[in-house]
Amino acid sequence: MGRSPHGACTVDRAIMLTLEFWKRFEKSGVVVKAVAIVGNGQLAVGVARALSRRSDIRVTGPTSRVDQRHALNSGADVVVIATATLLGDVCAAIETAIVAGSNVIVSAEEAAYPVAVDGVLARRLDALARANGVTVLGAGLNPGFIFDSLVLTLLGTVTEVRGIDVTRTVDISGFGPAVRARLGLGVDLERFGRGVTSGEILGHAGFPQSISLVAGALGVALDRIDTSLEPIVDGGITVGVRQVYTGIVGGTDWFRATFVGHIDLEAMGLRARDEIRIDGTVGFTCVIDPGVGSQAGSQAIIANSIDRVIAAPPGWITVADLPPAHPYSTA
Repeated sequence: MGRSPHGACTVDRAIMLTLEFWKRFEKSGVVVKAVAIVGNGQLAVGVARALSRRSDIRVTGPTSRVDQRHALNSGADVVVIATATLLGDVCAAIETAIVAGSNVIVSAEEAAYPVAVDGVLARRLDALARANGVTVLGAGLNPGFIFDSLVLTLLGTVTEVRGIDVTRTVDISGFGPAVRARLGLGVDLERFGRGVTSGEILGHAGFPQSISLVAGALGVALDRIDTSLEPIVDGGITVGVRQVYTGIVGGTDWFRATFVGHIDLEAMGLRARDEIRIDGTVGFTCVIDPGVGSQAGSQAIIANSIDRVIAAPPGWITVADLPPAHPYSTA
């Protein structure tokens, strides 16, 4: 390893200079928050980039899952875990960060409302977080905003809710290999069917969490959640999916969540769009056109959740327990 003219290893000297900078910055009276990011995919890299623009945040990472031990045990103010979809795949990492004294933001879709996945595990980690005085939040764009947080905000304008219908149409051409595989893109119908049966192909995850989260916030008891996942095919190969989850209350449709993803929306005569229809005391439709970008939106939601998670009470909370995410200026 190269050495500087002053005799110190160049890497060590860089670390020393960085620490000295932050010491001086902290003396300026600005509270510096340490954020460690676990994961090195598009989401993790984007969150790190967004947070690095803030002068009051010191970012460590992104780090790969192989090298995550230091970040999880760092005791940072917030650890962001952006590695997987399923709760079972991230619960050990969450527990490690909690014990180290860090608040945790998890991008895993099932973490948005963990009690709907594994009530015993969710309650255990909630108790552990309370005991350590830290907060855990599952956050992102979907779930975490379009199908739940934004819906709840809009429901504040009515006094009675008879039905909710949310449709999100997304250009999925820019998704990475892992997400494309989970959506079942680029395979024939036979392989798609086998993948759905085996659980290898899930479509987009998180709809049961969003529906359950909204129902829980409103005190509505769900009978069940019906699901369907259909491939969109061109030339015998899947190029998109249409996914519908329906929350049933009192034997009737109460919350319908529809996701349409395609690698070429224009070819289908579609465009990226988010549409929320509320049937209540007053019926109305809210449209975001073009729809919120999947990667940019998810990155922003997580980056803008650092302060609200630090300020939140201990335990595993949901977006229904928090004020809306928004940017912070340190200028």
